[in-house]
Amino acid sequence: MKQNAIEFYDDLNNAIDRAVWLQFQYRNEGRDFVVYDGPEDNFAVSDLLTAQEMELDNHFYPLVDNYKNLSYERLEAIAKESYIHEHWENLLGKFSVMEAELLRFMVLYQIPVEKLIRHQLANRGFDQNNQWVGFDASKEIWQNDELKNS
Repeated sequence: MKQNAIEFYDDLNNAIDRAVWLQFQYRNEGRDFVVYDGPEDNFAVSDLLTAQEMELDNHFYPLVDNYKNLSYERLEAIAKESYIHEHWENLLGKFSVMEAELLRFMVLYQIPVEKLIRHQLANRGFDQNNQWVGFDASKEIWQNDELKNS
């Protein structure tokens, strides 16, 4: 199955963000997404098969492996985009409506947000690929600090 459309972005970071999200979203299907130069001084995002069919597989921009070095400036730029990707909008939106005192508490006392997230995911009974594995197995998976995308 291939992506029906090629998406175009004026900003390389936006294109990479979109490709990373698509790669995550379609991880169970084994689809890879890539970013390459578009036709009008822009950047194109498609699945790898589409790019190869168009013989555009000679130069792809590297995708990020993670966002742990996401800068405040980049986060601010994401939030100010005229077209913000839905996953960023949802992530930022969840924090924007959270009570400010809770946010201050989390920062002041260095609450490990990743552990809170892992705890919630463990309680749902699914693995990192959204496959049902049961509550015990899920807990084992999500308590593993070395969890990698598999």
